[in-house]
Amino acid sequence: MRYYGCKTKLLDYIEDVVTTLPVKKGAIFFDIFSGTTAVGQHFKKLGYTVYSNDFLEFAYSLARTNIETAKIPKFKKLGLSDDIIDHLNKLKGKAGFITKNYSPFNGNKRQYLSVENAKKVDVIRENIENWKNSKLISETEYYYLIASLINAISLVANVTGTYAAFLKSWDRRALKNITLEHGEVFDNKKENRAFRADANDLVGMHKVDILYLDPPYNARQFASNYFFLELVAEGWFRKIPEIYGNAGMRPYEDQKSDYSISRKAADALLDLVTKAKAKYILLSYNDEGIIPIPVLKKILSTRGEVKEYTKEHKRYRAINQDGSKIITKEHLFLLTVKK
Repeated sequence: MRYYGCKTKLLDYIEDVVTTLPVKKGAIFFDIFSGTTAVGQHFKKLGYTVYSNDFLEFAYSLARTNIETAKIPKFKKLGLSDDIIDHLNKLKGKAGFITKNYSPFNGNKRQYLSVENAKKVDVIRENIENWKNSKLISETEYYYLIASLINAISLVANVTGTYAAFLKSWDRRALKNITLEHGEVFDNKKENRAFRADANDLVGMHKVDILYLDPPYNARQFASNYFFLELVAEGWFRKIPEIYGNAGMRPYEDQKSDYSISRKAADALLDLVTKAKAKYILLSYNDEGIIPIPVLKKILSTRGEVKEYTKEHKRYRAINQDGSKIITKEHLFLLTVKK
């Protein structure tokens, strides 16, 4: 899944540090800014007990499926004669909210999805919502289907990675037919958990072995960059969202993160670190972050001894970047908590 800040290419680097820690087998690894759950999935496969959290609904749906769920749901109450994913893929599309607002339907200028793909998203999302309201699917089954739809959209969306803007011409992958697939669900025999909460509110509620922090680095709010996926996850059935601007953004004021506001980010991190109930805190950050590296070290050192690791890697190129800077430096701070 294309996602700004995703740590997929740095998983081995993070693992190398974590595996040096003297923690018991099945230790609790808390990924409290989980995003696409790439880090959590990696450590789930390694046998850790994984807690995953994100305050965005679409990210929570991924965590419910990829982290908390151990087996593919059965969907018994639906009584379908074929596989649930096959059933959804066979549905005939219909022009609904997404089609009318985010595809070039009837001359609309927004082109996040092709008209045909948008129609499929509309009918699939409507079916999922109706099944939930009719209590024909459980909460786990509901999020499993939402996660499948989110993943499918990310593969055909006409964007470079974020959804703050759509491409003015059609990317080849955006012209492919959207196809849902089963999620990558597996059982590591641990009590893994998914949360949807503000990290600073949640962090003090759980004693864990390793707290992994991957907060937003800059002023680009994830709630706006991924508003489209959030819109699909939340739905538009109880109240039609008021969308605005060329991008068709929906309001996200209540989902802004202090970590993406320069005057608030350092205080937010200090509050988080102070409240943490962890033996070790591992913090990912890069040299483009709005919190200066010396300030990060000072905040972490209030709780104990800090080690720093660095690795250069290819920079994510978002749609509003000119590509002049290709390499960025990723910092990994390991705090052994003493206080």
